[in-house]
Amino acid sequence: MNIGNAIKGLRKQKGFKQNDFAEICGLSQSYLSLIEKGKKEPTLSLLKQISSALSMPLPILVFLSLDMDDVADSKKAAFKLLEPSIKGLISDVFIAETA
Repeated sequence: MNIGNAIKGLRKQKGFKQNDFAEICGLSQSYLSLIEKGKKEPTLSLLKQISSALSMPLPILVFLSLDMDDVADSKKAAFKLLEPSIKGLISDVFIAETA
């Protein structure tokens, strides 16, 4: 699981600069940078703030941070099959701009 990469990717997709997004979340830019690099683990409370700033439910943010190492061996084939479709749906609903 790499929550920092997920946050960074979503922040960029939403068009936020790191310093602006940090301010929205009530963080310093340097602390957000450490989270995005995986050097600091955000608290649950902070993850809620970040997901709110991204206009995304926290469970969706957590799902987007999953990688194959987080999935049980018996479920890896199903995860590999379903992941692209689920991430595409999430992108359509929570990330893509509506006209």
